[in-house]
Amino acid sequence: MSAAGRFRYVPSTRRATTVLPSTLDDAALEEILASVRRRFSLKPKVAIAGFGKAGKSSLFNAIYGEAVAAVSMKTDQTTEAQTLERFGIDFTDTPGMGTGRFSFEQVAETGVFDGQHVVLHVLNGVSAISAEDERLHAAIERSKARRITLVNKADLLEERERAEFAESACERLGLGRQEVLFVSAKRGDNLPELVQRIAELLPEAMQDAFIGQQIANLQLKERRVRALVYAKAAVSAGVALAPLPGADIFFITPIQLAMVAAVGHFHGVEVDRTRALELLATMGAGVGFRESARQLVKLIPGYGSVVSAGIAFAGTVALGEAANAWFKSRMKLDPAVVREVFKDTAERARREFAERGEASSPSLVRKAEALRAGFEKGELSREELERLLVIAEDGED
Repeated sequence: MSAAGRFRYVPSTRRATTVLPSTLDDAALEEILASVRRRFSLKPKVAIAGFGKAGKSSLFNAIYGEAVAAVSMKTDQTTEAQTLERFGIDFTDTPGMGTGRFSFEQVAETGVFDGQHVVLHVLNGVSAISAEDERLHAAIERSKARRITLVNKADLLEERERAEFAESACERLGLGRQEVLFVSAKRGDNLPELVQRIAELLPEAMQDAFIGQQIANLQLKERRVRALVYAKAAVSAGVALAPLPGADIFFITPIQLAMVAAVGHFHGVEVDRTRALELLATMGAGVGFRESARQLVKLIPGYGSVVSAGIAFAGTVALGEAANAWFKSRMKLDPAVVREVFKDTAERARREFAERGEASSPSLVRKAEALRAGFEKGELSREELERLLVIAEDGED
């Protein structure tokens, strides 16, 4: 069921009559944007481990689109540090591992892999599995990290050769057949599946950061953006269904702003005040966030400035889809096209919300009502209320 199906459609004639500031307070705006930045700046720690010629650097480049030279555990620390800083990736190219330079005993003692969330054990598909591969596999298994075993260079293997290699991996490494993933960094074979597996093994709080960074599974990125947009639309509809102090738009706008910023981060664009305003200007809205929200509502055919659950839902979905198209194009999409995306999506989302109105779930309404009660009792400040609405459905505490 889509997010729209969680709410009962309640047409409303309420209008936002409260006079609102024309801009979002600078401090509140920065806190919203900073919160999104923190979420996407988390560093998922993924080690790429394997011996020479397995294609680890090529694999990294295929996942992230970055040209990174091969890095060893003991050399080229500058490149390694830069890689870790941006992506949380630890290249473990192992020319000295298993020798006196860096024995497997030292690997166990130092806990090389213990600090990683996921370790990709990369095997060279055109070379037989060696005793060193077995020992590296055992070292990873003894660590606290989650493991994915890859066979790279699958593009060079016939089907029969793949079957033989898989049988050898199962026998020598003690793996189940489903644990052996054949990939080709050069041709892209199974890279979307690899990205999906990595994301599933990462802590939930770090999944969005990884999904936003990678370029090998764009469908996963699109699905996550769509889930985000509909979750924020559901929260916005919940606000409209449980009237809060002041005009609904006052609280819905920060929710939408956080959504727009997150959509930008999924496409590698850090959304600051200037970029957020640029998007609104592209859509023909004014220069103030709250006033822009009023104007954007008017873009929904036939609704003027009516504030209702359906409008809140449709407007949020439309803004999210428009932002997705805008940032995906690296802010080069024709403004007229962006406006059409908004209008067409708003009408579709409005119909969807109305058609699924009988399948109601009041969970977010109750959440909004509880927040409102806390505000009215003086337990929450307006700023705290706004923040809690912004992070609703983000999985944050």
